[in-house]
Amino acid sequence: MNKKLNKKKLLIVSAMGTIALFAIIATFNIGFVSSKEDGKLRDTNLSSVTMTNLMDFSSKEIYKGPSENSGKVAYITIDDGPSKYTDDIIKILNKYNAKATFFMIDGNMKIYLEQVKNIIESGSTTGFHSVSHDIHKLYETNTSAREEFDINNKTLFKIAGKYSKVIRLPYGSKPYMPSSSYEVLNSAGYKLWDWDIDTQDWKSTSTQIINNVKKYSKDRDNIVILMHEKKQTLHALDEMLKYLSDEGYEFLPIDQNEKPKNYWLGNLS
Repeated sequence: MNKKLNKKKLLIVSAMGTIALFAIIATFNIGFVSSKEDGKLRDTNLSSVTMTNLMDFSSKEIYKGPSENSGKVAYITIDDGPSKYTDDIIKILNKYNAKATFFMIDGNMKIYLEQVKNIIESGSTTGFHSVSHDIHKLYETNTSAREEFDINNKTLFKIAGKYSKVIRLPYGSKPYMPSSSYEVLNSAGYKLWDWDIDTQDWKSTSTQIINNVKKYSKDRDNIVILMHEKKQTLHALDEMLKYLSDEGYEFLPIDQNEKPKNYWLGNLS
């Protein structure tokens, strides 16, 4: 009796395995039968897919667990763009499944139209870094800063049909910005972001940039990193992201409705 039951169980398990194998083959078939490359359909087949491939795929799908999340977050923020470096920056970000926040200057947005669109398509956040990049013009009146960011918004809408609330003031929100300008920006719904790690990439080598990040990110769970669209920044970015990834950081873009981190609120570590 036990032998008959065991034989029956074996047949059931075998049948289930066969069904699973056909399901896997079907999955591969969908992915391999046709693919699009350079606008032309390319026919492929399963002749190059071995049983080892199938079993390896199956085992990974069945046994892979949920990805671990350490709860550590790094906001990569990049000022002064877009630029000729933007697309290469996006490529490196994609390599680490990283999203960033680009604080853009109005004139550069008008020059690098496609790069603005590429930032949006990559899943990163578009923010603003003023029109003039001049503290004397920004704070000439209580409303001057808001007026510049309003212009940024009009430019972004013309390029991509979108608006943004996320802003960063040139040289930071303190000590230059008067409280009256800060209140006007808040009332207009803008979300002001500063930083707590300055890579000093505007004057540093790629090695110095990486060392600054290693030094100031130690034993911290949430960091806002200031970078710029510079050649040395581009060269440092891959190694910097690898280091932070190995340290357990997740790279998130700033959400439009997220509570900002700035020197006025005192919520930067």
